[in-house]
Amino acid sequence: MKITFLASPRPAAQEALEQFVCRYGQSSVSGADYVVAIGGDGTALKALHALLEGPAKPVFPMRTQGSIGSLCNPLQLSDLMDRMINAIPVDLPVLQADVERLGGQRTTIFAINEIVLTRQRLQQARFKLTVDGGSAPATIAGDGLALVTPLGSTGYNQSLGGPRLPLGSHLLALTGIALTPRFPWHRSVVHDHIILEIEVVEPEHHPVQVETVVEIVPGIRRARLSCSGHCKATLLLDREVLNSLTAFHGQIC
Repeated sequence: MKITFLASPRPAAQEALEQFVCRYGQSSVSGADYVVAIGGDGTALKALHALLEGPAKPVFPMRTQGSIGSLCNPLQLSDLMDRMINAIPVDLPVLQADVERLGGQRTTIFAINEIVLTRQRLQQARFKLTVDGGSAPATIAGDGLALVTPLGSTGYNQSLGGPRLPLGSHLLALTGIALTPRFPWHRSVVHDHIILEIEVVEPEHHPVQVETVVEIVPGIRRARLSCSGHCKATLLLDREVLNSLTAFHGQIC
């Protein structure tokens, strides 16, 4: 069993990293069977993001002392192989944004928690939103929009008043950010096959950026948001951790 260990730059995580590598060895990411992320939720999410465009690798996250790490297993040097073999895999949906910028450049970014379109200045942004290829786009104004996975639904989305989604469900949250006026769907639950086409109105004067946990693309003209059909992300969780996470999010479907 080959393992790649990744760690937060914080001293406690770096110290643990040295101990794990000394005991279990260190494999390259391409040759590894598992990735172990040491730190907290941010480290786990960065590891998942880093693996999205390569061969799928399950991530076993462990939290260091002082980290909240609600997505992480307890830090323990012994019995790592057995813990990973007996851990429960949690397959996570991956969001995709195909983005066109003002200069015509095109890029694709991915997200585990949420993709957020947000204004770059104090003035409101305006969007034309088309759902699943509909012929009548809705024009909305406000600070932005967020498309959110079940895993991300208890974070930033909840601070916006968005709905909490059960882990394992085929659902996404579409949450408006200070929309004026508020549209009926500004806190909506949608199926994970939805395709959102978003055009920024007057992007030169009302600039908008796309954000994920690890990436920001400024000055966008339009974006197509959906669930990725080819990227996969898998967490490996101890049963006790999964039970706690499920209790917080809701029953796995």
